[in-house]
Amino acid sequence: MKNVSIIAASVRTALLFGAVASFTGYANENDISVDAVTETVVEETNDSVDETTTSEEEIERVEITGSRIKAVDMEGVSPVVVINAEDMAAKGFATAFDALKDLTQNTGVSQGAEAAASGGFTPNAQSVNLRGLGNNQTLVLVNGRRMADYPSPYNGSSNFVNLSTIPMAAIDRIEIVTAGASAVYGSDAIAGVMNIITKKDVEETTVSVKVGATTEGGGEEGRVQLVTGFVDDDYSITGSIEFHKQEPIFSSERSFMDSVDDGPAGHQYLDRGIVIVDQMAVLGFYPDDEETEDIDERRRWYRDPGAQKCNDSLNGYEHTQRIMEEGTDDEFDYGYYCGVDLSGTRTIRNERETVSAYLSGIYNLTDDIEVYADVLYSQQDAYTQGGFHFINNPIIEDRLDGTGNMAPLGEGGQFYDYHIEQRLFAKHELGFRDNNIEDSSLLLNMGMKGLLFDEYDWDITVSRSENDNTSSSNQLKEEAVIDTFLGNVGQVWDIFYYDGLGSADLYQPITADMRNDLVGRQKTVADSYSNTITGVLTGQAFELPAGDVYFAMVAEWNKQGYDISLDDRMLNDAGMGWWNLTGTEGGGDRSRYAFGGELDLPIIEDMNLKLAGRYDQYDDDTTDVGGRFSPQVGLTYKPTSNLLLRGNWGKSFRAPDMHRVFATDGGYYTAGVDFSSCEDQYYENARDTAGNYPADLEPFDPESANCPAQSIKGNSKGSKTLKEEEGTNYGVGFVWDVTDDLNLSLDWYTIEQEQVVTGESVATILSTDYYCKDRSDEELYPFPVTERPDIVPGSSQCIENEAKISRGDGGFAGPVIDTVTTSHINAAKQTIEGVDAKVGYFYGSGFGDWNFNVAWTHTLDTTVQFDQQSEEIHIRDLWWNKDARSVVNGSVSWRQDNLAVTFSGRRIGSIPIYNPPAEFSDEDSYFEGNVERLDPYYTFNLTAGYQFNDSLTVSGQVVNIFNPEPPEDESHTVWPYYNGNVYGGAAIGRTVSIELVYVL
Repeated sequence: MKNVSIIAASVRTALLFGAVASFTGYANENDISVDAVTETVVEETNDSVDETTTSEEEIERVEITGSRIKAVDMEGVSPVVVINAEDMAAKGFATAFDALKDLTQNTGVSQGAEAAASGGFTPNAQSVNLRGLGNNQTLVLVNGRRMADYPSPYNGSSNFVNLSTIPMAAIDRIEIVTAGASAVYGSDAIAGVMNIITKKDVEETTVSVKVGATTEGGGEEGRVQLVTGFVDDDYSITGSIEFHKQEPIFSSERSFMDSVDDGPAGHQYLDRGIVIVDQMAVLGFYPDDEETEDIDERRRWYRDPGAQKCNDSLNGYEHTQRIMEEGTDDEFDYGYYCGVDLSGTRTIRNERETVSAYLSGIYNLTDDIEVYADVLYSQQDAYTQGGFHFINNPIIEDRLDGTGNMAPLGEGGQFYDYHIEQRLFAKHELGFRDNNIEDSSLLLNMGMKGLLFDEYDWDITVSRSENDNTSSSNQLKEEAVIDTFLGNVGQVWDIFYYDGLGSADLYQPITADMRNDLVGRQKTVADSYSNTITGVLTGQAFELPAGDVYFAMVAEWNKQGYDISLDDRMLNDAGMGWWNLTGTEGGGDRSRYAFGGELDLPIIEDMNLKLAGRYDQYDDDTTDVGGRFSPQVGLTYKPTSNLLLRGNWGKSFRAPDMHRVFATDGGYYTAGVDFSSCEDQYYENARDTAGNYPADLEPFDPESANCPAQSIKGNSKGSKTLKEEEGTNYGVGFVWDVTDDLNLSLDWYTIEQEQVVTGESVATILSTDYYCKDRSDEELYPFPVTERPDIVPGSSQCIENEAKISRGDGGFAGPVIDTVTTSHINAAKQTIEGVDAKVGYFYGSGFGDWNFNVAWTHTLDTTVQFDQQSEEIHIRDLWWNKDARSVVNGSVSWRQDNLAVTFSGRRIGSIPIYNPPAEFSDEDSYFEGNVERLDPYYTFNLTAGYQFNDSLTVSGQVVNIFNPEPPEDESHTVWPYYNGNVYGGAAIGRTVSIELVYVL
């Protein structure tokens, strides 16, 4: 961490003390500072402020995202990135999500295309994760107004805005504030603000048609756009319609991920299609003439069905064997089973069809009053293939011939056989657990604005935003599975099991009648809304010796709500539900009002102090947020006409997610490992009858031990006692126009978050339970356990964690977990520090005009404190932190006459390997720092267009020209064999498209 600190200190020093001495010029109002310092293309000609003869009164002041005070300069106290429609097209972006995903500030992991297409809570939604703070920490606006949250929460808990519903045809530009802005906008603006600004005052009709496909196969897509409008003296109307269709891409269409043999570590074992697991062997019991209870690593866990049974099941599975760690001292032969390769059955990208429409109107009611309205509507239909249906359940069946595996228990155990039966049902048997999603969104803004007393601008807006989400999927019926395969719940032994007396054998072929009885259609309906009334007053307040003071005042009221409704089967707990499927309903409303103000005060010539503050008051009966004041202070200074120095400090916050507040009692099933009980079983089985351990006993290792995973039911519920998440942001930087053609900027930032709402996972609770255990009795626990600095046995954290786990008496199988209760709490604290840099250069020549743009974001340090009892730890370089430490993007554009070419690229910095080996670990600490990291990942796009005449332009695009596979990671042995949340969409590969644009 020492190197990080040195780098951080150096950057801060350079920013604070070196800028004035090093740089000599800054252009205040010209195309370079607006375009090149942002993501837009530098224009050919630029005029600096000191060369401009226009008086200040004649310069138009416009509102820039991040402040309601209109300004003449794009750059202010907070950095703003601007991406216009031309840039998005030139870089090959097909959607707004593509453009925002390319931001260098998007360093955090997020649901990738591969994971989303395979199912999950939000398989059709798209979001970005600025600064790695979470996809719910950035405020998303359309024309400065809030959008309603996506009604289905991300990962079942957090609310966010779905970017996939924003049509490209309606977008004029996107402005992104890369710092906290709650002092202006209120909740959610911790990592920044993304403001999508739509087209206005269009005077021509443009039709575009785009078609494309991947070179590897699949993923054909087409898009048709119509943008039109007209402008008159007193009114203007702008409208657009867009149709976008994309076909799915399946892993079977990608040669590097369609087989278990494609893993970077070589051949992998087939998935367990049909397997019977000897649970007595798993628990360490086995029948033997010499011993009746022990650990026998030579005993196979899987019962060999024989090749004929696999063939007779008519599902195409093959008789195979699984030997783990083959050829090493840890070799373990699990045995034979009926195996299947699921690699080629997965979905890489959804099938999706989107129809959207946009309409905007402006009418000058009087010379000083304007009325306006705009509406944005989108309808999406998507399909995800999902995985195979499966069953996996404990069986204890009668063995009247005395061949049961429970003989070591005595008490007639030889007449019973304890095993797990698992079966994956092939596509031709029961079909996939496919999912059809219908999403619709509506955003309506209506308002009036004008001039008061010929000096003050006022604006009153009423906004309505709503989302509707309906999903339906194929699921197994609970009662049909039990009757067909499992039989009755057993009553003899003190564990939960079925007697195996179902109507069908585990290996029996599936008939059409069986399929009709087993499979049904599950349905979930969700909706959300947001109603907002906003009033803004801005203008010149008074005059100081150094210049005019400008102000902005805002008053706002908002009410938001959502509702998630599950079908009757999902809510049934009497044996008529969906097999191994639960869900959580939720719904509620929350309102707030807010008042805020801003001041822009000239302290001395060329130095301005920016003050902002906002007070938000929330319903007292919905959360513990209550009232929240968010201040912000910023300072800009121009020591020369072409150099801007800036600094800012501010407080931000995020009100608790709606679903984390209003979720009803709900359950879910997940796989988990009870390491604590497994450790007890390990040492108990190792002791002889005298209580002694063998001399060669190895310490229990939870990472490598053969601890069986079990299906665990989790319980969750919303909490109305959650407080707001609090943020503090700092930043200093400069923007410098070195010459008329060269400009650059550098900004250092720090964002601190406290009272972060953490959603507990079953895996985390069970892991915490293991490290919280009291091991003071050396007879029971002969080896010490490596401590975790964030967990102290006996602490209140451990006591509270223990209360979340409900264990039952498993009899001979030891304690078994009944349920694990998860919740959301204000507990964590995190800080991220980094730098953003941008360079833009224009070169004009006789053989064309060239524009060069490069942007870079680098994380200097990241710290986390999980709760008040734990230590604050530096996690930037730890093995489990998969956020990229740096991201770079850039472009080179060339234009001559009617021909234009843009070459753009993106670099994702190194991330840790998926599963670091022991030699890269610090044996004295649970946390592994400075582990082996993967190489950076590069992608490049190329766009070329030719304008034949004033009406017709034809362009071609190649996205991901070189089509590289993600960095090879031999430790990533599970599909898709790379981190799909970091390199999301990498398997899509190279896409080639052609677009025709015609202006009528």
